[in-house]
Amino acid sequence: MRIGAQIFEKLIEQHNQQITNAATILSRDHAFQEAFAGADQNRATTLSALESLQDRVKAEAVLIASLDKQLVFDTHRPQVHDVPFPFPRLIDKAETAESTYAFVLLDHELYAMAITPLLAPDPIAWLCPAFRIDDNFAREIKAYTDLEITFLDGQNFFATTFHEKNRAALAAILRGSVPPPRQIVDLVIRGESYSVPLVAEDGNTIALLQRSLDKELVPYLRLERTYLFLALFGLTISAVLGMWIARDVSRPVLQLANWASKIAGGDYAHRAELKRRDELGSLAASFNQMSEGLADRDRVRDLLGKVVSPEVAAELLRKDLALGGEEREVTVLFSDLRRFTSMSEELSPQETLGILNHYFTRMAAIVEKHGGVVDKYVGDALMALFGAPLGNPDDADRAMKTALEMSEAVDDMNRQWQQRGLPGIDIGIGINTDVVVAGNMGSVTRLNYTVIGDGVNLA
Repeated sequence: MRIGAQIFEKLIEQHNQQITNAATILSRDHAFQEAFAGADQNRATTLSALESLQDRVKAEAVLIASLDKQLVFDTHRPQVHDVPFPFPRLIDKAETAESTYAFVLLDHELYAMAITPLLAPDPIAWLCPAFRIDDNFAREIKAYTDLEITFLDGQNFFATTFHEKNRAALAAILRGSVPPPRQIVDLVIRGESYSVPLVAEDGNTIALLQRSLDKELVPYLRLERTYLFLALFGLTISAVLGMWIARDVSRPVLQLANWASKIAGGDYAHRAELKRRDELGSLAASFNQMSEGLADRDRVRDLLGKVVSPEVAAELLRKDLALGGEEREVTVLFSDLRRFTSMSEELSPQETLGILNHYFTRMAAIVEKHGGVVDKYVGDALMALFGAPLGNPDDADRAMKTALEMSEAVDDMNRQWQQRGLPGIDIGIGINTDVVVAGNMGSVTRLNYTVIGDGVNLA
């Protein structure tokens, strides 16, 4: 809108400059100067020469004013002469600038008038060609600015590119007030929005430029609808792709979560079967490797728990495996079978091993029941610890109770074996409490958690 207004002002300036140049050319016409000099002898001849000049520059009227600001000739009103010139201020302005131009009203019509001195060779009068501002002129300006053009004086229209209905609607709007100079205001003319800046003003004559916002916004609205359609289309495609991707991703993720819960429950035999070459396939392979690793770990723990007591196994797993120990007070219990050698000579190896295993199973259960740890089996002897690797304030009492229950268990086993015709056994138990060294003993490649010291030997 502002660019159009700038173009309008440039065109008006060029037009006025053209009429000023035309007036300057006329003022230098030698034939007309001679005719004007003899105007007192033949007024009709001077008017004829003046009309010829008017046709030459395509002006609608040509006025001549004397140096004392009296109207001498007027081709628009030939009968009017020797009256005050209607625009004396323009002559004052021309005297300063040598020539000037302005919008003027002649018989209630708008004209662009140029004022320049008539030289012979000194100024002898003021030559004033006038060019009518009408709808055709407004349409010519519109062709360059693409704006609706309106020239008016107050609420009186002189020229406009509006059709009759819009012209009446605009006149009704402007009846209350005219927009402030050089400010853009929005008007609604017969249901259509227009942006209206005042870009030219000359006395009471102003020019309004109107641009239909509705028409101007058509490309933007079309573009907006296109963008909206593309956005909705893109959103739809994104939603469909998102659902497809989510389903493609969520299904294997849910399967992996199910497999993870089974692994957490100890089912290491289950394997993830995802034949994919993406990250989820790699994750499934890692799940299977983890399951195998956990199964191996549990097998090691189970085997370690069978080789050593659970307490010792936990102590070995909790700490870094290294040779060395610490001093601590421990109650050591040794049990040994009496006459086992002579008994084993009477039995087969399998029977001897069966009796021995049954005996150790009962004894180990009693030791663990009272909080003791089976350190090792040596032949038919059993070594148990109370106070290592974990200690209790009443370790000695626990060892005594263990010894009593072990004796009762041996009596019970003898009764069972005698019913089966097997020989009976006797047991000897030694208990001692002392400060000993407890820790990992052996080599860097094979070690055993145990206790050593005089207190152990005494037991």
